[in-house]
Amino acid sequence: MNEVLFAEIYYICVAIMLILGFKTYRSMMKNAQKVSFLAVVFLHILYFQTDLVRMTTNSQDLFLNEMCFLFFSLCTLSWFNYIQTMLGIHYVKKSQTFFSMLPLIISVVLLLVNTLNGCLFYIDQSREFQNGLLYVSYVLINDIYYIIGAYQAYIYSHGAKNYQQKKSNRILGIYMISLLLIGTIQDFFRDIPIFCVGTSLSILIVYISLEEQMISIDPLTQLNNRNRMEQYLFECVRSQDLNMYLLVLDVNRFKKINDEHGHAQGDLALKAIANCLKESCIEKSDFIARYGGDEFVIVYKGNDVEDLCQRIHDSIQKLPFPFDLDVSIGCALYHKDIHKWSDWFIEADKRLYNEKRNLKGQ
Repeated sequence: MNEVLFAEIYYICVAIMLILGFKTYRSMMKNAQKVSFLAVVFLHILYFQTDLVRMTTNSQDLFLNEMCFLFFSLCTLSWFNYIQTMLGIHYVKKSQTFFSMLPLIISVVLLLVNTLNGCLFYIDQSREFQNGLLYVSYVLINDIYYIIGAYQAYIYSHGAKNYQQKKSNRILGIYMISLLLIGTIQDFFRDIPIFCVGTSLSILIVYISLEEQMISIDPLTQLNNRNRMEQYLFECVRSQDLNMYLLVLDVNRFKKINDEHGHAQGDLALKAIANCLKESCIEKSDFIARYGGDEFVIVYKGNDVEDLCQRIHDSIQKLPFPFDLDVSIGCALYHKDIHKWSDWFIEADKRLYNEKRNLKGQ
């Protein structure tokens, strides 16, 4: 194989993983997802690096081979952890944590024992790389992570609450199986270039990144949806920035609009309101989402929140609809006593309820 071509493809794979890793870190994912995803990127780069050195230098050093296999085992664990966070699975019991680490522990023990008796791989008298008696067992032990991850993704796709989440879980499971098959082929037929695994990994990361974007966007208004809102509020509370306002908006008499003018007009009204919110909140730090139904959420990091509310009211009331259109707004300033994003949301929602009640009393 042309070593120059191999090196070029290798560096392309590394560049893709670094870019997507940084992109994921900058996105509003929960901390556990960031750590798991970046661990996958970092360990695969190390895995490629050790395998690249071994192949391009034609080195038969046992220690270098063992390091490469160790990084492979760590990669499979990292993918497994990423699957857990994507599916919302969190191990609580210590026994469950131990069992999830057991394949990795066995792999490390086999690598240590291999130094003494060559049970996994060894160098024969002609200085060629040969598989040991337990090599197949080692591969299958590491494949347990992929199999369980794919199975969990399949099961959770059936129990998903919406179509987007179901599709996301299925894509995750399909590509876990793809990694399993391509990785197994690479392990048993070592003449196949390792960049096949790198290419598969890069494609998988691209699809997961696109899928995360898709399940974060509300299809009607093209605003962030509830899932993305929860992730963003989680990050806001963790940052403990005191100059943040949470606004919860609800369209006044929206049920009446749907009943008298039809749901098509109601959908057009929601789209128009979404555009008004985008125009009113023009700062990059502002966050807008559709919470559900006729409710919207804004995270405002400016100083004059009353002026923002007035701009929103004015722009919505000017919309050319054959019915009166306006929103009620509940606003809550973040403070240090708020430790969970749900507490912050409840505080703003209560103020929204009070405004709606005052509106009915008029």
